[in-house]
Amino acid sequence: MNISDVLRKENTEAKLKISNRDELLSAVADVACRDPQLEGMHAQVLKSLREREELGSTALGAGVAVPHCRISGLRSFVAGIVTTAKKLDYDAADNEKVDIFPFVIGPEDNPKEHLRVLSGMARLLRNPDTRKAIRSAASGSELFQLITGLDAEGVSGAPSDTACSMKMLHVFVRNEELFNDILQVFASGEFLGAMVLEAHESTEYMSGIPVFAGFWNSDLNTFNRIITAVVKGSLVNQTIRNIEYVCGALKDQSDVMVTVSDLHHAIGSLDY
Repeated sequence: MNISDVLRKENTEAKLKISNRDELLSAVADVACRDPQLEGMHAQVLKSLREREELGSTALGAGVAVPHCRISGLRSFVAGIVTTAKKLDYDAADNEKVDIFPFVIGPEDNPKEHLRVLSGMARLLRNPDTRKAIRSAASGSELFQLITGLDAEGVSGAPSDTACSMKMLHVFVRNEELFNDILQVFASGEFLGAMVLEAHESTEYMSGIPVFAGFWNSDLNTFNRIITAVVKGSLVNQTIRNIEYVCGALKDQSDVMVTVSDLHHAIGSLDY
């Protein structure tokens, strides 16, 4: 999902003077309702944004939060971004205050596409240099040009892959923080049957067998997850690039490994 597909210039604002979360959500509703689809719906949008925050903070960490909600009757997505002049308390898991707020208002009946939009925003904002550039933008138009430029650069720099076959992709992860980031790559409808498996390494079992005791210390890593998904062949390279975008070059990782294998036969489908 390219953010430029849904981002509009009129839905961007920079360095707003806001002091708390309630003011921020009201400002997001103001900016979102510039879209003709949401004209006159400020109260409903604000109510939906507040209700979503009550379920849990939409803060991603590193000074970023993604307020979002779904509205009945909406035909297409309304997405934008606002930044604040000072950082706000936003109940982020990393306890860092927030000043970058991309937002998404989506149709109530299209949760898969909503996840794709959220995932695309999250991936784009994982890059520290991107966040630094966004914070330096002095106006909404500058912010819009910056983000769409970054998005376009990412698309144009992708190597071509015309394969149409299906692939089976496994991502083995032993780092909990990286796992949460990598999982966002799969938060879209482009991956058929993406699942998370909890795994245990053989060393975890062997360390408990008396004859093998002493080979592993008390710091034995017990976090092991496997993300498995059926992926279109044309998406494999982009998926691996997205994984490296959030965790760094795979060749330098000791806690992440990706395997890709051919899928010769598949029947049925998995929906959610």
